Amino acid sequence: MAKQSYSIVVYYAKKERGMCGYCKNSNMSFSSGMQAVIMEVQDYQALIDRGWRRSACYCYKPCMDQICCPSYTIKCEALNFKITKSQKKILKRMGKFLRNELQKDDMMDTSEEERDNTEIGHFSRSGKHLEEDTPEIKVKAVDDEIIARLQPTNSEKGAISDLGTQQKQPESIPRAANQNENCQAASRSLESVEMNPTRGPCKKAKLLRIERKQNKLLAQGKTQAEIDAMFKKDKQQNQGKSLEELFDEMLSGTNRLEIKSVRVKSDDFLESFDASADLYKKYQMAIHGESAEECDKKTFLYFFVQHPLEPWTPENGPPCGYGAFHEQYWLDNELIAVGVIDILPFCVSSVYFFYDPAYSFLSLGTLSSLREVYLTRQLNKSAKDLQYYYMGFYIHSCPKMRYKARMKPSKLLCPETYEWFDIDPCIKKLDKEKYCRFNENLDAIDQDTVVDTDKVLVLYRQTAMPFRIYRERVQQPITEQEEEKKEVEEYATLVGMKCAQRMLLYRT
Repeated sequence: MAKQSYSIVVYYAKKERGMCGYCKNSNMSFSSGMQAVIMEVQDYQALIDRGWRRSACYCYKPCMDQICCPSYTIKCEALNFKITKSQKKILKRMGKFLRNELQKDDMMDTSEEERDNTEIGHFSRSGKHLEEDTPEIKVKAVDDEIIARLQPTNSEKGAISDLGTQQKQPESIPRAANQNENCQAASRSLESVEMNPTRGPCKKAKLLRIERKQNKLLAQGKTQAEIDAMFKKDKQQNQGKSLEELFDEMLSGTNRLEIKSVRVKSDDFLESFDASADLYKKYQMAIHGESAEECDKKTFLYFFVQHPLEPWTPENGPPCGYGAFHEQYWLDNELIAVGVIDILPFCVSSVYFFYDPAYSFLSLGTLSSLREVYLTRQLNKSAKDLQYYYMGFYIHSCPKMRYKARMKPSKLLCPETYEWFDIDPCIKKLDKEKYCRFNENLDAIDQDTVVDTDKVLVLYRQTAMPFRIYRERVQQPITEQEEEKKEVEEYATLVGMKCAQRMLLYRT
């Protein structure tokens, strides 16, 4: 496919309000938005470096100083990634599982928090934003081609466009009934312990495993000094292993697990469409409590097949090219997890993750985050600028976001100067105040927000032109001219002048 010359966007001057997907406060979600008809990967990279994210074809930017849960863009420096002990333990647990060596203690010891999946529903938008005057731009009809090959019914075809009237709000917090059940079960467990005063303190599973191994070695005739030396040597070896070595160790001696990167809308993707859609439905119903109608194939098609990113495979880029991909996890030829990602010029950007709840004990959310760091490092070998793993938003008040802060070293984006700052000092500031300017230099400003509306590119009657030329061609009353200029200036401030001079802003 030939590379498209320009991104084309429809900007919505009216801010979107809704219920917060994190704290559930009503009417506290507040964001700017635009529909991307076509989006170049370079432009989307620039947008996420200014706090934008995409949900399907809708791009949104939270109004940070006005919302209840400020959402800070977070990225991990993948080339310098330092794996934690708990993250290593998850890789080892998966390796044992694949080799049928997993014991009950290993299965129960899942202290690592699972990966957050609220973002796609938090700011989910759809075709309702494409107003009647949206341009009929002739882009290759790949989506029609997909629908035809999947052979949906006529009613399903109509329902895809009808998704614009629906709001998708997956629940990121377990329902009250489940919480009550969990609390009651925990209470019963505590009562059983308290009722037995002779019972000693419980040992951690790790200590129990070490004791079993030591006893086994003692039974084999090893001295305590020899055993201590063996454990010390194993600890030193484990500390020095790279992420690549740990993944190789996880997969050694087995071929049960296959992880595949497939480009969205490719033949491989289409072949696995049904399996992916069914897995998504199973996940949403079990984890987020959605009904079957809320997470059917039409919904999956809209949110995870529809996207604006133009595929691009330059000579100096990664062999797979840039664009939208799915990372598929196949266990014994069964699809058990999918990571939805965008591969961009500077990063691998995480979009969403879903998995088979039957495998929750394997901490697949954290495992997939490690895999995506690993993927970033592999892509860097052929694309030297691609060095970062973007994890979406970090919300300090949301406990489910804590796993992101453990992906070290990581940085947060300053919401005012759009510069990156180490996460640890940022967290100290967020402990005191939920909205923060991380750049302590009060004189520093974002140079990209110095707007010259005359230079903003627009698309008018299928022709690209600077906004200055557009104003000369379109006869409008003075009040309408000033109102439109104000809207264009707001758009350019949000996307930055560099993008405003590359992307085409649609005008009627």
